[in-house]
Amino acid sequence: MKIVLAAILAALLAGCMTPHSVSYKYTPTPHPELAGYWVGSATGQTHTMLLRPDGTGELCWEYLGKYNTTPVTISGEKIIGMSEAKFKINPDGTISQCAWGMCLNFQRTEHVAAACREWLSK
Repeated sequence: MKIVLAAILAALLAGCMTPHSVSYKYTPTPHPELAGYWVGSATGQTHTMLLRPDGTGELCWEYLGKYNTTPVTISGEKIIGMSEAKFKINPDGTISQCAWGMCLNFQRTEHVAAACREWLSK
């Protein structure tokens, strides 16, 4: 069961339903309180997200030894990258990004992998 759940979560996070970001289709909702770097991990992958005050950003992750990025947009109650995922700000200050009944929790960080820091720009 854990393997199946991990495979589904990996597919969700990797955005295998769409070969590219669909974030450009959405109007950003400003969230200055979320501006900065966020990190979360699932299925053995670390995901680093840069959110800008205007509701735009980028997501960076490592896959098969290569780092990849995709644009993200906060629009309403969703964070959109390769798919739509609802998000909420938790009482402990973390962000939960949820889709298809699974959530990835992001926490603030300043410790960004050098390879991701190269890809993520403010």
